[in-house]
Amino acid sequence: MREILIIKDPEIAKLFADETRRQILHRLRHRELSASDLAEALGKSHSSILHHLKLLQDAGLVEETRVERRRNLVQSYYRSTAKMFIISYTLTETLGDMEGFPWSREVLRRILDGLRDMGYVYPEEEGGRVLELVGACYMKEQRALEEIIERQTTPIKADRHIYFAITRLLTMLKLSGDEEYMRMMGELRELLRVPTGEGENGS
Repeated sequence: MREILIIKDPEIAKLFADETRRQILHRLRHRELSASDLAEALGKSHSSILHHLKLLQDAGLVEETRVERRRNLVQSYYRSTAKMFIISYTLTETLGDMEGFPWSREVLRRILDGLRDMGYVYPEEEGGRVLELVGACYMKEQRALEEIIERQTTPIKADRHIYFAITRLLTMLKLSGDEEYMRMMGELRELLRVPTGEGENGS
């Protein structure tokens, strides 16, 4: 199983718009399961799960790991082909308006709601600008991460947490040299404020 798989085919990326398929992939990242296991866990019919598994398998997102035979019953087990799937930043214009994708305006607005929940506020009239900056920064982070991953030539002999720590570090190092990214982050820092007695910015 690969650590990260970058999805660049728009037709495959569209499969992630379905909540049931996302739930299936989430569970199969951790352990192999049968269609019956998934149907019970997700509260779906067996035939529905088989349909979703077929779509995911044809797209290369899921693979059959083994077949178990018990008397007259034959049961296949599946797992995802990667521990994490990333929808490529190159699909922004194609899929940007679809619910469930990181760059959709609805998801970005939820991020803004989450910022408020974390205690960060910003001038109401600057909401559009904050939304724009968050989206633009995310896209730059996504592009940098993809470039780091695609540069990898040999498997890293480390556990998952170390792998993600390495890719995050290299992504941040790459972005630290991007003047536009640093400027946008600086502007975000000025706009986002924590309502404290001292009135500190972004702390």
